[in-house]
Amino acid sequence: MDIGERQRKLSLWAEQDKELRLYDLYGLLYNRDWLRAAHAHVSRNAGSKTAGTDGINMAYFDENLEGNLEELREELKARTFEPDPVRRVYIPKSNGKWRPLGIPSIKDRIVQEALRMIMEPIWEADFDNESYGFRPGRRTMDAVIALYNTLRGSNKTYQWVIEGDITSYFDTIPHRRLVKCVKKRMQDEGILQLLWKFLRAGVLEKGRLRNTLTGTPQGGIITLPTMLQTFW
Repeated sequence: MDIGERQRKLSLWAEQDKELRLYDLYGLLYNRDWLRAAHAHVSRNAGSKTAGTDGINMAYFDENLEGNLEELREELKARTFEPDPVRRVYIPKSNGKWRPLGIPSIKDRIVQEALRMIMEPIWEADFDNESYGFRPGRRTMDAVIALYNTLRGSNKTYQWVIEGDITSYFDTIPHRRLVKCVKKRMQDEGILQLLWKFLRAGVLEKGRLRNTLTGTPQGGIITLPTMLQTFW
């Protein structure tokens, strides 16, 4: 399968018809080439050395790579795949507080990456060219340069720069509203059910399992680039 070409078509269809709702995408998740590409991307991340709640890191997973990918493919094909709870860790913030991160298992990261590869081209087509947050090939400095160029070419005098933040945004996202937003572009029940499973997989913290009835754990692949873009 030519993955880049398939993604290009998804983006083109979404760009040509802003009301288009896409079906028949779930089969991409258990395509062998698609899964191998998802694995390759995840394995390049520094976090691949870190295990989730199942204790398996990428090095261990790769000891039987083909067998593990085939098992994952069969679970996805049969729709019996079940995500693990994420492992909760905390990292220090610059203001002295702590940011909670959720670390998915390796197999969950691969499936999340496979989902991102499907969803990102679709929602990328909907974004304004001046939107820079959590988008592929864009960074903070791109936004700064765009703002600088706008101000330099303006005859107006600007006096204020406004920064906004939503307290505990990731922890409070309503799941049903998020999925409803996804449905505006995607009507594939298999993918919708899988997204719901990830949202409800739970968090394991200090040996205790906590249900996740709202929010998305920061740290997962589909948290920032795809799922939150849909919600915004």
